[in-house]
Amino acid sequence: MATRRERILEAFVERCRAIETKDGFATDAGWNVSLGAITVLGPDDPDVQIAVAPDDDVVKKEGPGLGIQLPVDIWAVAKANLENPHLAIEAVLGDIKKAVELADRTLGGLVPQQIERGTTHVMPREPGSVIVGAAITYLVFYKEAFGDPDA
Repeated sequence: MATRRERILEAFVERCRAIETKDGFATDAGWNVSLGAITVLGPDDPDVQIAVAPDDDVVKKEGPGLGIQLPVDIWAVAKANLENPHLAIEAVLGDIKKAVELADRTLGGLVPQQIERGTTHVMPREPGSVIVGAAITYLVFYKEAFGDPDA
């Protein structure tokens, strides 16, 4: 059985995979979503990639179990034109917010309280680079039984 943490990450991936213009989104970024690191976009790759990546969690003992705050970064990178490079990523960021935040913010009951949006980080861009990127951090709060990550 998948751990609660795995199911949480998979819920974010599934929400991002729903991003398609035919469903009212501004982009088709949902066609290229992974769990883990962003890969380098080459000339034959899609124009946009999304990666869901957990960050270091914060754990507090709560009674017999653990209270966990899990930051989840949703990274988006896109090929951009050189005149307005960051405009290419803004539409994807908007689509991520719509896909993640408008649905049930308890991730289908996986977590006892609603997820929260944290900061948006802009990926440093080399001058002349045709790749832009940014990440939105979401904070997920849940409890885990000590020694039982499935619960």
